Amino acid sequence: MKKIRRGQKGFTLLEIIVVLAVIGALAAMLAPVVFRYIDDAKRAQAQSDTNTIASAIQQMYKDTGRWPFYKDGVGALKLAATDAVVLSSNEACGAALITTAAADITAPAVGDSGMPTTTSLCDSLANQLIKNLPKFAGTPYKTDGARAWRGPYLERIPALDPWGRSYLVNIGNADPSAETFATQKWVVAISAGPDGILQTVVSALANSNQQVGDDDVVARVK
Repeated sequence: MKKIRRGQKGFTLLEIIVVLAVIGALAAMLAPVVFRYIDDAKRAQAQSDTNTIASAIQQMYKDTGRWPFYKDGVGALKLAATDAVVLSSNEACGAALITTAAADITAPAVGDSGMPTTTSLCDSLANQLIKNLPKFAGTPYKTDGARAWRGPYLERIPALDPWGRSYLVNIGNADPSAETFATQKWVVAISAGPDGILQTVVSALANSNQQVGDDDVVARVK
């Protein structure tokens, strides 16, 4: 058995309390900085994701002359009754036989944003930009000749934003039949941010000054 030498002693209760108090004070001072850093990193990631989605949609339009909402990729240019009016990063929106955004259980609350509701026709970003499978079972965009689909336009699409909600695009606002100064509306890729509620009015006319709502993260498509 090891003997305790004279003069050798442990920490007193008071010393332990002082050390714990110092550690607690440091933690209280550093916590806001750490949490702010984490929040800033999440917002930066969401902004990068929405910018990437918006750029991919714009590139597809440059190639095909079509915005990615069609079920029939070689049909009429104007928005049809079976075409998607909202795109989601959640691939459930483009699953077989799924026709409404209600399939997107990770969709943010639409609030007063004017974003198409859960009864609206929906497709996944992956179907339109990566797989060339509009509405899962639709007619693909042509892949040769002029005005051809030359994707995939993204390597991958994040299924959720950093706060666990889908990225959405109000792609129905890109309807070519509404491309006039008086009728063209905003088309955006959007994350609802930390609160999970869309507050940017995406139904506003494009010739108005759009204000990004509260903590939303937005990238303009059109």
